[in-house]
Amino acid sequence: MATSKQSKANVESIVYLPLEQLRFDPLNPRLPPKFDGDDENAVLEWMLDDATIIELMNSIGENGYFEVEPLLVVRPQKGKDVFEVVEGNRRLAAVKLLNDPQLAPIKKHSVLEASKEAKEVPEELPSIIYPNRNSILYYLGYRHITGIKEWGPLAKARYLEQIRETLPEKSQEKQFQYLAKTIGTNSHYVGRLLTGLALYEEIADNDFYRLPGVNEQSISFSLITTALTYSNIVKFLGITSNNDPSLNQLVGRHLKELTSWMFEKGAENTTRLGESRNLKKLNAIVMNKAALASFRNRAPLDDAVMLTGVPTEVFRLAIAKSRGHLQNAREYIYKVREATDSDAEILGDIIEQANFLHRSLVAHHGNIDGCSLNR
Repeated sequence: MATSKQSKANVESIVYLPLEQLRFDPLNPRLPPKFDGDDENAVLEWMLDDATIIELMNSIGENGYFEVEPLLVVRPQKGKDVFEVVEGNRRLAAVKLLNDPQLAPIKKHSVLEASKEAKEVPEELPSIIYPNRNSILYYLGYRHITGIKEWGPLAKARYLEQIRETLPEKSQEKQFQYLAKTIGTNSHYVGRLLTGLALYEEIADNDFYRLPGVNEQSISFSLITTALTYSNIVKFLGITSNNDPSLNQLVGRHLKELTSWMFEKGAENTTRLGESRNLKKLNAIVMNKAALASFRNRAPLDDAVMLTGVPTEVFRLAIAKSRGHLQNAREYIYKVREATDSDAEILGDIIEQANFLHRSLVAHHGNIDGCSLNR
């Protein structure tokens, strides 16, 4: 990692490089898996899919390019006069399109308009040349993980994997600890991100199991990492823990099922899982033989979960919360100045529902005291 003295020296050595000497970073952590980072046309299409590129073009076209935002570049081993832009790919895309709007594979009209209206069209960009890619990686971690321009979880995970590949041979635990210190988090979170990345790449390597509508754009990486916080789902996948990127014991068919449940949308444009908070229900289902069989046979999630112990927890939590709210109301009843018929109606409904629940418990569980609630 560069010292502050080295960093200062680099900042003072800004050079201006012409566009023809600058190329996109093929290892950009934000690029989708299996993406050909060497294909400029494909990179520009992916960049333009983000509407903010047009906004960035307009900003640079109006104000020019600020030297305080230099590109961070490295010279590839086989490229004497070409530099890879490790930091600043969006800015490079915006300037390339300002200079040549015909490069735009999509949104051609918007790109052309931005180019025509531009007052400033830089043909060379301020850059800091680093000796190798690794010397920039730690800065990227500060800027995009702990800094002001935060990456999403998937880009974070890819970045961490790149750093991990540069580390000397160490135990996995020590690697995670080192990475955690690098980005200012804990090692458990690092392990979960890397395990989530391994699962994501497994899904991508299997062509997203050819599930309709499931692809790199529709998959939420955050949902994968959130699912890994549930112990039964981790066991269902066959992996030893949510900190095991090796996936040595992964049950492939279970990962395919989980991918389908979480991301494949049905006729009503919803997934079998529905909302992310339903992961708790799915966590109960996957380790219950009867519930899992029911869910696999297309039973709705709420129907399948009824075959597990979760309904009991939900019931107990609901009545406990209800009691808490009623105790709250009791403390304030003497301070209520005006009562309405609606208030009395609601309280009467509460009494009726509470009596119904009590009678139902007594009817189904004979060892419960059957005393009346009207006391």
